[in-house]
Amino acid sequence: MTIYRKPTGRSPKPNTPATDEDAFVTTTLQATNWARQNATVLVLGLVVVVVSVASLLYYRGYRSDLRTDAAARIEMLQQRIDIGAQEGVREDLQVFLQRYGDTPASDEARIALAQLLVEEGNAEGAAETLEPMARNVERPLGAQAATLLASLFEDMGNMQGAETLYLRLAEDAQLGFQSRDALAAAARLRSARGDQAGALELYDRLLESPDGLGPNRSLIELRRAEVAATLR
Repeated sequence: MTIYRKPTGRSPKPNTPATDEDAFVTTTLQATNWARQNATVLVLGLVVVVVSVASLLYYRGYRSDLRTDAAARIEMLQQRIDIGAQEGVREDLQVFLQRYGDTPASDEARIALAQLLVEEGNAEGAAETLEPMARNVERPLGAQAATLLASLFEDMGNMQGAETLYLRLAEDAQLGFQSRDALAAAARLRSARGDQAGALELYDRLLESPDGLGPNRSLIELRRAEVAATLR
């Protein structure tokens, strides 16, 4: 027979509005006391947040204004070059690169400056100007700079450097004609230094181009045939 035992535990006392109000007051007092004790920390934290946000907004505005100013200035410099008023342009382009060297307009300035230096007979200065851009041939202006630099290397007798640049262009240039022209130039250099087998390999790659060669195809086929004839 089951013996009934009277429960000895008491039911939890229900919260009354007065109890809830007391707990809220206690929590509020604790928070107030903590804020008073740490007022300096809170103020410093708020200042850091405000200064950080203000600095970020200022920097974004500054960068935007800098890019706009650079674009306007390079356009004026280019107009001076186009109309033949080149006196002082080289110095102005050098100053431009010092001030706006990390803006998109700096690429145009580097190419313009390099071309002026070439006209002045300063091939080494032109090569030094182009080298930072030529490292990134994935961009159209970067590929243009690399093409100019490779041509300068040829003029300076640095055939290995020129061939290396042409091959990098052939692999990484985004525009088809830049890639094809670079491959043809690398093949030409290989043939000139006696590496006919290497030249033949590059001409074959060129003729296998999926987008065709247009009117240049017959010329490439002729050069390939000349190279192949030397290997028989």
